[in-house]
This record gives sequence, structure tokens and C-alpha cells, in this order.
Amino acid sequence: MENNQVKSNIWKYYLASALAYFGFFTPIIQLFYLDHNLTITKIAILGVAWSIVRIILEVPSGILADKWGRKKVFAISSLFAVFQVIMLIYATNFGYFLVASIFSAIAYSFLSGTNTAFFYDTLKQLKKEEQFEKLWARQEIFTQVPLIIAFLSSGFLYKLSPILPFQLSLIFLIASFVVVLTFKEPKIHKPIEEVNVFTHFKQSMKFIWENNFLRAILLFTVIFSIGSDLSYGYGQIYLKQLALPVVLFGIAYTFKSLLCTVFANIAPSIRKKINYRGIFALQIILITVLFYVMILTNNYLVGAICFVLIAIPHGLFTVSKNSYLHRHIQSHQRATVDSMFSFVVALSLLVIEPVSGYLADLYTMKFPFFLIAILLTIYSIYYLIHGRKKI
Repeated sequence: MENNQVKSNIWKYYLASALAYFGFFTPIIQLFYLDHNLTITKIAILGVAWSIVRIILEVPSGILADKWGRKKVFAISSLFAVFQVIMLIYATNFGYFLVASIFSAIAYSFLSGTNTAFFYDTLKQLKKEEQFEKLWARQEIFTQVPLIIAFLSSGFLYKLSPILPFQLSLIFLIASFVVVLTFKEPKIHKPIEEVNVFTHFKQSMKFIWENNFLRAILLFTVIFSIGSDLSYGYGQIYLKQLALPVVLFGIAYTFKSLLCTVFANIAPSIRKKINYRGIFALQIILITVLFYVMILTNNYLVGAICFVLIAIPHGLFTVSKNSYLHRHIQSHQRATVDSMFSFVVALSLLVIEPVSGYLADLYTMKFPFFLIAILLTIYSIYYLIHGRKKI
């Protein structure tokens, strides 16, 4: 009976994710900020605030998920996602946007690590953990219909009313929260001796530092995420500066999401053919090349195509990185270690994001993108010569 309830977590997780993916505002959020007279520097400040909250909560949320339960932390994440959109709907000045950004960071931090740990431990209890890659990638399929509907319509909805995309998203986020409340907490395989949260944190830190494989993939994750996250987060500003029509923003994001889904689902097959070292090399080389094309082009269609194509290495990365991590960590550390990876990424973005925003205001988004391309180039050379041997 209990296993049947746990088994239902799989389709309920897909349903909750699908409902949350009705993000009608995602492709136009940066345009929404700009239309409310926010400079790129102020938009970057929102990103900094987001990163600070994420840094503060990232590891504690993972520890809570390991010690308190995945479902409860998952529910907190869903609730703050609702609060974020409510704040955006009623936003009239920068303060509202700042609070919304903080709520978004809380939602993300409590979800980061918790979702994969919840899903993996569900499969582990069902003795199906070897299917993690396949079933985790399958969620991308279930989220595509709502995401395509939301993204394709976002530009048109925004032209009708700038608030409409947010109002529609709110309805589906509330429904997703309700589904999360019906989850069944999977068993968490804890060590016999219980430890306090600070000891748990130190043990996980030590575990990563002393594990050559985890140290190597942590460095890769930081470098790759700087390119992937900033291209996604500031892609709308980049495309607007190239004069891409507003109605095409949703279409660009739709194709980007579809590509991400396709390559997330074929990532296990590619990984089996060229192993983890090969698939990570493919990812870092592809994103580096695409950044250089985005910098060099003045054609908005070429820029949009490259922006979309970054979904290929990103889709490969999301599945292969999670798979690699969960093969090297134990259940009682799973959410904490995953959260610590996100913690380090957030710390890196905290430094890079305000500088990128300031430089974009002085010049264009191409200049910070150029600096990121140089960073990706240096790391690509390092990885191909030396770094891949550690993975």
C-alpha cells in the first residue's frame, strides 16, 4: 500500500511540474522590467538580491530536505513561487520587484536539490533508481505542452495587457502547490547516528573537497552555469538590443525549450556512447562557440538562433550532471550536496552579475557576453587538456 502511494509520486511530480511550467511571463519578464523604467544595472541588482538570498538559503534548504523531509520543503518552494507572482502583479516601483526577486530566490533555493532528491529517493524505494536518467528526462516531455502554450502566447498576451501573463501564471502555480501537498514522503536512508545540521553541512563540504570527481564536476558546473544562466537571464535584453520583434520572443523561448527537452531525453544515450568525459566536453565546446557567434552577429535572427541553440548543451548538462552527482553521493547527503553545488554557482553569479549589468548599461550586452566567452574558452582548453581526466 505504501509503495503504491510512493509510486504515485512519479505522475504527481510530472503533474505539479507541468502546472508550474505555465510560465506565461518567463519570455517577457525582462521586457516587463524595462517597460517599468528599470535600467539594466537595476535589473542586475535584482539578480544580486536573488543570488544573496539563494546563497543564504541554498545549503540550509538542502539540509532541511535531508533532515525534515523533501515534501515539506517542496511545498514551501511552491508557496513562495505563488507569492512572487502576486508581488509582480501589484508591482508599482523597484521595491516590489525587489521583494518579488527575494520570493523567487526562496522558491528556487527550497526546490534546488530537493526535487531531484525527492524523485531519486522515490525511485530508490521502488527499487528503480537505475531508471533515474530516463524518468527524470521524461518530465521534460510532460512539461512541454504547457510550456509551449505559455511561451507561444506570452508575447501576444503581453501586447494585450502587460499584467495578463502574470495573472494566468498565478492560477497554474496555485494548482501546482495543491498537487505538491498530495505527495507521499519517500523513505530517506539516514546513517544510524544522527548529527546536527552544522555537522551535516561540514560533512558534506568535506565529502566534496576530498572527492576528486565531485571537485572536478563542481568546477565544470560553475563555469558552464555562468554561461548558461547569464545567457538565459539576459537573453531578452540581448535580443531586444538586436531589435527582435516582441511577438518573436515567445517563439524563440518555445524552440529553446523544445531543444532542451529533446537533448535532455537523448543525453543518457549520448553519455553511454561517449561517456561522461565526452558529453561534458561536448557541452562546454558548444556553448563557447555559440557565445562567439552571438557576439559577432548584428542580425537579430542569427542572434536568436544562437540563443535558442544554447539549449542543446544545457539540455545535455541538466541530465548528465544530475546523473553523475547521484552516482557519487549517498541518499542522506543527496539534497545537501546538490544544494551546495547551487550555492557555489550562486556565489559566482553574485560577483559576475552586477558587473555584467553595469557593463551592459555602458556598452551593450555583447560586451559582458564577450568576457564570458573568454572565460569559457580558457576553461575549455583546461578541460580538454587536463580537467576531463578527473571526471
